[in-house]
Amino acid sequence: MIGRLLIISAVLPAFFAVNVSADNYAFEELLRDPSVSGYAAAPAALSAAHAGGALTIRMKPDGDTNVLTERHAPRNIRILPDDDIREDPPDRKEVVTIPGYKNTDALRISDAADIDPQNIIPSDLKAAAVAYYTANKDKLGNLRYLGVVNFSQHSSIARFYIADITEGTVRSFHVAHGSGSDPDKDGYATIFSNKPNSNASSLGFYLTGDIYTGKHGRSMRLHGLSAANSNAFNRAVVIHRAKYVSDSDIQPGRSWGCLAVSLASIDIVIETLKGGALIYAGLSGAEQIDQ
Repeated sequence: MIGRLLIISAVLPAFFAVNVSADNYAFEELLRDPSVSGYAAAPAALSAAHAGGALTIRMKPDGDTNVLTERHAPRNIRILPDDDIREDPPDRKEVVTIPGYKNTDALRISDAADIDPQNIIPSDLKAAAVAYYTANKDKLGNLRYLGVVNFSQHSSIARFYIADITEGTVRSFHVAHGSGSDPDKDGYATIFSNKPNSNASSLGFYLTGDIYTGKHGRSMRLHGLSAANSNAFNRAVVIHRAKYVSDSDIQPGRSWGCLAVSLASIDIVIETLKGGALIYAGLSGAEQIDQ
């Protein structure tokens, strides 16, 4: 139940972003308020396991997060080439329109299981995403859909989950991670960074923004709501299509830090998550050790 959720700052620090600009008051309030910008998870999340066991992570003094647990990639898996095009950074600040919802009864969540009765999304990541969504649903523009990315999983697995809040259904998509997150190119993300030019993926809560046509075609901007991803907009970390991502169990190429999906999936991902939807990128089963 939501009432039993615990804010666990030891897993991801409860900071908030301050450098993303928008002309909408509700959006700016969402970015400023530290009470809703932390990592929220059920107590069981600390001992939750993914396939292969729990992950040990360490937060470095510079803010980067490293996965210390050794994992072994699937054998004889086909590996697609990396992205060779860097997305252009935004040339203007973004105006995010947040509708003033007054009646959200049809979208009310009373329990994390309500959005995913088949338990497709890892329980700890789902609990964190639902807690943030519930606390901020008056500030979100798209209340119907909620995205969750599980960076604990190998990139050949469909690990980008989009839950339909009203229908209680979940769709899973393959998604690439950044080359800076996977220096060994073994399909596992082990380094997460908020730094410019790190080419790494970032953990944390995101808000979807403008849809535009960029170097990868139709794409969608992302705004980082956590300290761990506050530079996402300026880093041009976006959702875009990529020929190096397949909708089958093939290891995709590495992006420049973007959530890159297949050519066939880009339209459904953008259409469901457009207009101010929440996305949570996390590590299921993560246990942090001292620096």
